[in-house]
Amino acid sequence: PPLRLVGYIRGASDRVPEALKSVGVPLALLDAQTIERGDLARYDAIIVGPRAYETDSALIEYNGRLLDYARKGGLVVVQYQQRQYFDGGFAPYPMTLADPHDRVTDESAPVRILAPGDPVVRSPNRIGAEDWKGWVQERGLYFARSWDPAYRPILETHDPGEGPLEGGLLVAAVGKGKYVYVGISFFRELPAGVSGAFRLFANLLGQ
Repeated sequence: PPLRLVGYIRGASDRVPEALKSVGVPLALLDAQTIERGDLARYDAIIVGPRAYETDSALIEYNGRLLDYARKGGLVVVQYQQRQYFDGGFAPYPMTLADPHDRVTDESAPVRILAPGDPVVRSPNRIGAEDWKGWVQERGLYFARSWDPAYRPILETHDPGEGPLEGGLLVAAVGKGKYVYVGISFFRELPAGVSGAFRLFANLLGQ
């Protein structure tokens, strides 16, 4: 999608920013000062790295600014977080986490698109079966177990012999903008150069 500038809050052991820059995403890392009082409106999207709510105190303290940014028309994409995020109510609408958390450890587990007409799987890339090939180590982790009706689930996947899991990619309208929670393991797939993961992540940024 056409992007002028994307803000990124780095998470734990996070190499996603470098992977996104390598394919031309105009990306700037956001420090504590920017999160606290910077002009967030200048970013087309703000991405929160994996487990960033554990590692970035400014993100926790000023999370309300991210939600305000979304309400005014911004796009917030939050990669997988652990229990502190769910229990802390940092998302705009409630979500819960199972104990132990829901995950899909089979990197070749089938993925079913629940909303085939949704822009997340249609634009700018039409996501299909080929995009789920060549993934490494897992499909995802820390999927939401339940969520407010404001979220719409996009994908379903599960390990062999397990029940269906639909909480790995949730999208919600927030005011004039959008909020995405994604448990898909982009933190593994993007640094590994998995093309389907890049295509799906590009679609998230195009919302």
